[in-house]
Amino acid sequence: MRTVSLIFIVFGFNTFATDDPNCSENDVLGGKLFELEMSTSFHGRYHFKFCSGEVSYLLSEFIEPISTSRPLKSTIKHESRAKLDPDTAMYLKNLYRAVQATLQEDNVRGLDGATWCFKPKNGQGYSKTCVWEPRASTQERNLQSLVFLGDKLYEISNFKSLEK
Repeated sequence: MRTVSLIFIVFGFNTFATDDPNCSENDVLGGKLFELEMSTSFHGRYHFKFCSGEVSYLLSEFIEPISTSRPLKSTIKHESRAKLDPDTAMYLKNLYRAVQATLQEDNVRGLDGATWCFKPKNGQGYSKTCVWEPRASTQERNLQSLVFLGDKLYEISNFKSLEK
């Protein structure tokens, strides 16, 4: 009887373990595949993490400023966790690969706008590339894949508004 109970307990814990996203930074074949941060001038910051495994997840947060008066700055953090179906996970992986193949830092800067930082897995570590306002001269700067990826992550996260 004890053995049967022990087997049910082990299988029960194993079932629940798949509900946690695999966001390991050390997992070569899975784990956190990439992050994308979108910092807007005055409208907050979005942070997306794509975690790949048997089941893939998108973990998202939006840091919303509610008071910008100095010296105190107040914010609210909104979080989202989406369990992805296999087709959506593959679509995001394909966009991730396209961004990796085309993204380059450029010297375009401005006084206002968003800065997007893409942090993909690169072997055992991560690289980071930041661009200012990827929606400005998107085609000329070859940023279409990055914008598609950002829009899809935003859509999946189900946040209410994004500065476009």
